[in-house]
Amino acid sequence: MTDGELAVLAGTFLFRGLRASEIDAALAGRGAEKRVYARGEVIYSPTGFRRELGILLSGSVTVTKGALTVSALTAGDLFGAAALYTDEGRYVSTLTARTACEVLFLSQESVDGLIDTSRLIRENYLRYLAQRIRFLSAKVDALSVGTGERKLSAYLLRHVDETGRLTVRSMTELASTLGIGRASLYRELAKLKDAGLIEHTGKTIRVLKPELLK
Repeated sequence: MTDGELAVLAGTFLFRGLRASEIDAALAGRGAEKRVYARGEVIYSPTGFRRELGILLSGSVTVTKGALTVSALTAGDLFGAAALYTDEGRYVSTLTARTACEVLFLSQESVDGLIDTSRLIRENYLRYLAQRIRFLSAKVDALSVGTGERKLSAYLLRHVDETGRLTVRSMTELASTLGIGRASLYRELAKLKDAGLIEHTGKTIRVLKPELLK
């Protein structure tokens, strides 16, 4: 592994809290494999997948379920957990390279070894799974609300902090989470801002009048 790749891994859920040298040592002899994908190439599909945990080292990946865009992955994001520890013959979604990308794959046996030998990695992996459950729950909530405005309002009320603020990784990811287009998201944000209900600067949204968003 290169220094740059180890730096990416150090920022992932799985290896958070470990030094680069510790990550390198943990992966030694685990059979970790790097693969490169071209833009537009399908990495995982419902019928074409591996029972491996993938870590995106570079590039970006689109996650879709049927016609719905579920999320966008960037360097440091994990995928494939749904393929581990299950006898299901189909994967839950389709992953397609948005750009040329490189992925590090860890077999189920490799993940077993990492979890068995490192308490920190084991706890990190459990936190990652819990985060995925929360993400999917929020996704279901957002999709069941209805219009774009109602989806956005419900999401903001659910996820703002005690100061009424929410900072997202990207507007594209927020739009995907809500199940609406990026242009639609900006229109809905503009409506709420013009009505004096929110402030919106860059990736940060502040709810000013939560009682009117309900």
